[in-house]
Amino acid sequence: MKGFALIAALIAFYFLTKASRQPRMAVFAAVLVWLAYAVYEWQVATGVLCDANCNIRVDLILLWPVLLIATLFASYAPGKWTPAARILRATGLVFIALIVASFGYIFLFESGR
Repeated sequence: MKGFALIAALIAFYFLTKASRQPRMAVFAAVLVWLAYAVYEWQVATGVLCDANCNIRVDLILLWPVLLIATLFASYAPGKWTPAARILRATGLVFIALIVASFGYIFLFESGR
């Protein structure tokens, strides 16, 4: 798991170098999101946030779409999205909407029991 934290830090560093050449708010947001994920993943890998029995990580269902969307917005200039990037963006947004809807269902209907 420490490898994931290292890869996330390298991606954050890549976007930081990209932000120095092309300062856009989406690139800075991607730096912050990837850096926060690297710190989070390091905390999980070292056992601060999760013990050794933490094999199934449901939290990644929420984190990876956010990382995907931040990466897409940082990689492409607004208005110049390729069709593949538009499909990925729409898929990520639908995925996040489904997750939010399922948590809303759990909160509204299952909390009363």
